[in-house]
Amino acid sequence: MAFSRAGVEVARIYGVLDKASSVATGGRYGGVYRDSSSSGVAEDGVPIGGRVSLGRYDVVVVAPATSNTLAKIAHGVADTLPTIAASQALKTGIPLLILPSDYAEESVTTMPCRIIDEMCNRCRLCVDACPYDAIHVLPGGDVRIDYGLCRGCERCVAACPVEAIRCWEESTVSPSPIDLENLARLKATSGVYIANSSGELIEKLRILLGI
Repeated sequence: MAFSRAGVEVARIYGVLDKASSVATGGRYGGVYRDSSSSGVAEDGVPIGGRVSLGRYDVVVVAPATSNTLAKIAHGVADTLPTIAASQALKTGIPLLILPSDYAEESVTTMPCRIIDEMCNRCRLCVDACPYDAIHVLPGGDVRIDYGLCRGCERCVAACPVEAIRCWEESTVSPSPIDLENLARLKATSGVYIANSSGELIEKLRILLGI
């Protein structure tokens, strides 16, 4: 399981990063790897790109793939762990399975935790409840979440007496024409498989692995 630097931030904010190690299979090739260089070497020195090139993995899965990641893969840019792994998979004939984060004309995205200013009564109970010191009071009294520290634990939600903190609200977004063009380009690429949902991702992965 390999994260780009941006992927680490997003996974942390949404409360996924702390659970990654329990999902990873472990062992020599099943760890959790974080981006540390543009050459495909993880922060613990593991050369992910090299492992893919040597055929150490049967399938490379990029999920979820942001618009930025899709664009890089579609145009041959490899400067993060996921895009380097994808590039090496295409070069060595390893199946590349991608789950785009925005794959339809209208996609639903989930938002991180936020404080609704109009409802907040400035009681500061959320500040005391946060185990990561991710909620701060500004000089004017407004309360803000520091997304550089937030881990999506939702302790603040439970502590708020006026329900002014919301987590995981859904919003509808529309991919840009460029995003859809990049997706079409990848669909036409030999060795690339696109999934439109997590269920389809699992189904296609099983087919590719023959299980």
